[in-house]
Amino acid sequence: MRVLLTTGIFFPDVGGPAIHVQKIAEHFATLGWQVTVVAFGDHKASGEDYRVIRISRASGKLVSWLLYGIAVARESLRHDVIYAFDLTTAGIPSALFSRIFRKPFILRIGGDSLWERVVEKGERSIPMRAYYEQGLFKKDRPTLYRLVRFVVRRADTVVIPCGFLKDLYIRFYGVSAEKITLIQNPFPPKSPAMIEEDTFTFLFAGRFVSYKNLVRVLKVFRDIAEKYPHARLVLIGEGPDEAALKARAALLGENVEIVPKVNQKTLFECINASSVALAPALTEFNSNFILEALALGKPALISRDNGLSANLPDSLQFDPMSDASLQEAMERMLNAIHYHAALSLVAELPMDQTWDKVVSEHAEIVRKSIR
Repeated sequence: MRVLLTTGIFFPDVGGPAIHVQKIAEHFATLGWQVTVVAFGDHKASGEDYRVIRISRASGKLVSWLLYGIAVARESLRHDVIYAFDLTTAGIPSALFSRIFRKPFILRIGGDSLWERVVEKGERSIPMRAYYEQGLFKKDRPTLYRLVRFVVRRADTVVIPCGFLKDLYIRFYGVSAEKITLIQNPFPPKSPAMIEEDTFTFLFAGRFVSYKNLVRVLKVFRDIAEKYPHARLVLIGEGPDEAALKARAALLGENVEIVPKVNQKTLFECINASSVALAPALTEFNSNFILEALALGKPALISRDNGLSANLPDSLQFDPMSDASLQEAMERMLNAIHYHAALSLVAELPMDQTWDKVVSEHAEIVRKSIR
């Protein structure tokens, strides 16, 4: 079996797609399959048991994307199955060349690129479900919508990490329900919570973009810090909103800290040193950061209408469009009785979705694609 994995980012880059492709490539290689990964980046090292072709971004977006497309075209001829891990960067050339060369095409979707691009640029500030139900997707990016529709319809199998994406791609993109497979994101190994002393830290880790709703978090935390001097807010990451967030954070003094993105080992150390993980985006799909925090025993506050692998109670969810709802949820955690109840709840959460299960399910999808 020869399998081509196409992705925008790959190890050692940080992010859900990078981790997924690495784990899947490693597992496929243990099955004796010939695996090739095509990704952007300049890292020179490759996996011992599979090939990695990296396309440098140094030449600019257009040239690097053309080089990426050429690499996907060349490798598509040499492989039995094409598996793309995003809708546009990898999805468009993979869908095109799978059609030209008549190769099985599998697509994993971790989010929604159309909505994300619109809200990331500040053109809209609205959760994803409302965005589609109001028909805004056809008004804002009609060309991108048609490209994404081509990609998802071309796929023989569409893999999603959360249930509400299935409804979206059936209703608004015309994908057959039979083509869609749910594989939820895995939990790391479970461990007891380490309790923070003297301070109470709310922790966020992710990209600094507008739909992550961090401006609202800083606004709400200003009031919280006045009432609870021991409360702290730590934001880990990078992105286009970084400078603006740092300027706002500077006005709040030492209670707020913004940290550059870190590797997974350091992130786990930060989680252990915190009290509550935050996932405040306008729409949260299935945050790996939150799954990691829960596995380390830490309560998490997350936007309502999310796709998380764990079912969290209403007390740990909030309306991402409401300052009052977010503040109420954060202040509830600062109450010792409620916080210890949340710790107990998290300790009892079922976390049996493991990487072994996930990669085995992906392998079975590939096997079925060539039968």
